[in-house]
Amino acid sequence: MEDKELNELWERFRSGRATPEDEAFLESWYLKHNQSAPFEVNDQERVDDVDQVWDDIQKKRSSKKLNGRYRLTAAAILLFVFTGTYCLLHRKAQDAAPRISKTDVKPGKNQATLTLANGKKLILNNTLSGKLANEAGVTISKNSKGELIYTTHESGSTKQSSNRINTLATSKGEQYQVILPDGSHVWLNAVSTLKYPVAFTGNERLVELTGEAYFEVAHNKAMPFKVKTRQQQVEVLGTHFNINAYTDEKTTATTLLEGSVKVTTASRNQKMIIKPGEQSTVNGDTMNVQEVDTDEAVAWKNGYFLFNDENLAGIMKKVSRWYNVEVEYKDAAMQSLVFSGTVSKYQNVSQVIKTLELTNAVHFKVLDNRIIVSN
Repeated sequence: MEDKELNELWERFRSGRATPEDEAFLESWYLKHNQSAPFEVNDQERVDDVDQVWDDIQKKRSSKKLNGRYRLTAAAILLFVFTGTYCLLHRKAQDAAPRISKTDVKPGKNQATLTLANGKKLILNNTLSGKLANEAGVTISKNSKGELIYTTHESGSTKQSSNRINTLATSKGEQYQVILPDGSHVWLNAVSTLKYPVAFTGNERLVELTGEAYFEVAHNKAMPFKVKTRQQQVEVLGTHFNINAYTDEKTTATTLLEGSVKVTTASRNQKMIIKPGEQSTVNGDTMNVQEVDTDEAVAWKNGYFLFNDENLAGIMKKVSRWYNVEVEYKDAAMQSLVFSGTVSKYQNVSQVIKTLELTNAVHFKVLDNRIIVSN
């Protein structure tokens, strides 16, 4: 979209003529381009814009509390969009790098630890690139996009390679991507572990997951792709899906975006085929399937937090994993408060919690790497 069109869109928003589609576009546009100024507007106009958005929020706030649910409007999010841009311009003008105090925390980063079959550990970050290792004819390297890549050479022993297991693990505040030997692409969320052979052989492609990952599986009818977790196993031929299998969650959720997958409980008492737009949840031997908003399941992979009628406990678990912080509740009952909203995960943690505070239902205090939640 050209700058002129963006200006026109913003003018409609400022004058109250923006449609829901306009507001949704502005929000999604920002999430995609959150590190750059959106278009040419002078400083005073930015201040006026933020003031107007804030007034709109104040007028609407009283109507946003319904049956214990708190909904964050597009206007609320846009407040931080343009406030953030305004502050960014001033920081650039002062030619000073932003400082993070004890009352704020930076977002996570693209980093992970790779453990090779021989036990050697490699820290994958921005300083490590190119060829990393060679295992039984398989070259392991990192490309310019920050992806881990496995390349099998014809001279290598495929059988020997399949017996070599690599482990890719992320800690709090980390995420990473890997392109497996078969060409399948995996995005690994924070506090997650993926185990896989350096080459797939036999009649299946088996990997093991703890935590959360998004998969885009390369099609191979002769060799089904299987993901094993604590409570289930997922089998596919070639498809796109997300698995949330954190050990601190009661259920394991599998959300399908494309293709079809077969989900089997660990005890093998239940098996189900799920279709695009559906999510299976497994709790022990119990499995349920329902239609869901798939955008919510993969928001983490696309760079933002999205919660639809989600309780505060679930939201703050995501915040804790991504920002590497501990969360303390002054009143445990607050964990059941339900919110809806969207905010970029590449903001400092202060912007995320300020968005939640717009509801006046909850308040936060950040001390070092600890967030204290009060009402």
